[in-house]
Formats: sequence, C-alpha cells, structure tokens
Amino acid sequence: MEEQDQRIEEQSNGDGVAQKPSHTEETQVGQVLQSLSRATRQLTAPAPTPNKRAVAQAASTALRERISSLIAALGDPSHPLHHQAVDDLMAIGAPAVPALNDALNPNRPWLTAYRAAETLGQIGDGRAAGPLLDALRHPNSNVRWSAVRALAVVGDARALLELRRVARDDQGKTSWGESVGGAAQSVLDQMQSRNMLLRGADLIKTAVACVLMLVALILAWSVVNTLRAELRQVGRETVPAEVAEQIATPAPTLEPVEALVQETVAPEPTSPPTAAPTNVITGTVLVTGNVRAQPTRNGARIGGVTENDEVIFLAATPDHNWYKVRLAERHATSSLINSDDGAGWVNQSLLSEPVGDLPIEQPEEPAPESVTPTAAP
Repeated sequence: MEEQDQRIEEQSNGDGVAQKPSHTEETQVGQVLQSLSRATRQLTAPAPTPNKRAVAQAASTALRERISSLIAALGDPSHPLHHQAVDDLMAIGAPAVPALNDALNPNRPWLTAYRAAETLGQIGDGRAAGPLLDALRHPNSNVRWSAVRALAVVGDARALLELRRVARDDQGKTSWGESVGGAAQSVLDQMQSRNMLLRGADLIKTAVACVLMLVALILAWSVVNTLRAELRQVGRETVPAEVAEQIATPAPTLEPVEALVQETVAPEPTSPPTAAPTNVITGTVLVTGNVRAQPTRNGARIGGVTENDEVIFLAATPDHNWYKVRLAERHATSSLINSDDGAGWVNQSLLSEPVGDLPIEQPEEPAPESVTPTAAP
C-alpha cells in the first residue's frame, strides 16, 4: 500500500512537472507576440516631418559659414581653400556680395580686399558699386587697381567722377608695376565709349520712331484728303437719264387721273398751264441743289431743295434742261422757294424725270427791280 501511494504521488508530481513546462511555453509565446505588436506599431507610425523653417535656417547658417570660410581663405595663401576661394564665391554669386563688400575694409589684409574686389567684378552685382568706389581710396595700390578693374563692370554714373580723379591724381603702381591712374583712364575711356554707343542706339531708335510716325501721319492725311474729296463730289455729279428713270417714283394714280381729266374736262386755252388743279405731275429731288429765278445757272438764287423732297412740275424749258417746280407737302424744313407764287426753276440733273407732258415755257428776263432778293437758305 505504501508503495502504491508513493507511485501515485510520483505520478501526480510528474503531472505537475509536465504541466509547468506547458505554462512556461505559453508565457514565452505571449511575450513574442507582444514584441511583434510593438515593433509593428513602431514601423507603421508616421515619421515626424521636419520643420521647413528650421531646415531653411540651418541651410542659411551653413551658407554663411561657407562664405566666411572662403573669404578668410582669400587673404591666407596657406589656407587649403585659398586657390579655389574666388571660383567658389563666384559660384555662390549674389548671396556672397554683402560679405565681399565688408572684405574691402582697409582693416582687412590687403590680399583679402584685393581678391574681394576681383571677385565682385566677376560677379557683376550692382550692390558692389558703392563699396568699390570707397576702395578707390584704399591705402594699398594693389587694392585700388583691383577696384578700378571691378568698376569697369559694375560702375555707374558716380564712378565716372571718381575714375577721373584717380586717373588725374593717383600716381601709385601695383607691386608688379601696373599704374593705377593708367588703369583708371583705360576703364574711363571704355565706359564713356559704351555710354556713347548706348546714346547712339537710343538716338537711332528715336529717329526711326519719328520717321515711322511721320509716314503714318502722311498716310492718314492722304486718306483724309481722299475721303474729303469724295464727300465733296456727293450731290454734284449729273445723274444719267437712265438712272433717273429707275430712281423716279411717279404716283401710281397719275395716268388714270390724267385720262379722266382729258375725257371729262375740256381744257381752257386762256388758262395758264399751271392752273389745272387736277393735272398734277409730281417728282422727287434726287440731289440737294439750288432754285433759280430764271432757267439759267446765272439766274438769281431764290431758294433750295433737299434730297427726297417731293415737288410739283409746272413747266419745262424747250430743251428740258430746266423745270419749273413748286414744293409739295412732303419736303424738308430747310427747303424753300422764295417767290410770289412759290415756284422756281431747278436743273433737270437734280430731279427725277417727270412722267407726262409739261407746258413749255421760256420766260423773259425780268426787270432788275422785279427780282426779289432772298436770304441764303
């Protein structure tokens, strides 16, 4: 019995040992899963975006440090960047101009100022004109010579006066024998010739513009004169008979009325040809013109008719070149015939062709006192 109890105990103990490793294995798997979950969260988390302002400030700071290092190398032959400092500053360009202007200070080594003036001339920035003009009074002749050369590129109108002074007064020479005044005179001549070329180009442009404007005015004046001449001809040309017949607009009831009058009314030989009230022949004024007291161009002007006026034909000359007319109801307010009976003579070229027979009338020349003076219409 004791042996059996011992075996049961051993089996129970063995089961307990067997269950314990299973619990330990489950714990390790959970830890691995948690580690994988944390790693996954770290991988999927968004990367922090860099601050653009901070990046720009860092880049600006790095550029300033680079420029300062290169300017320091300009005047130090033992510096490792000395031989390429000018080229690197030229590559940087405009951002390096303020530092190069400061390098022209007489307190800096003369080699630094000399190389700085050379670099400014090659960059060609106009902001360097003022400091280069000040460098013309630098105590070192090498620096003055380099400033003169740089002003040939970036110099303005102020540089002309200073270069004249240097060419006249500066007797210094560079360490290799170049005359500062001679260099100033050479640059001065170069700038003056360039200015003359620019002025000549401006004068040529102005002259060309003036010539083109003059040609345009001549053409415009020619067109205006042509138009005015054409406008003057309006109303003066004689209308051909064929055109007048096409333009004429006779009253549609004229022929029936005339036939009726001939059948029912016997004409009175003693009555004037214009006395018949029913035998009315009308027409249209084709062109604005004058009304004369007599059928001649030298006759006294007693009024005028306007285009599209309706007139009543009263008589005609034997050659039908003139018609005696009276204004009908439809006429312009400016039209007027100033005579006792309201009738006057109009040239046939101004009127439509009358449809029907008109009395022939050749009036005698009136006495001078019978002509009634009229005012201009």
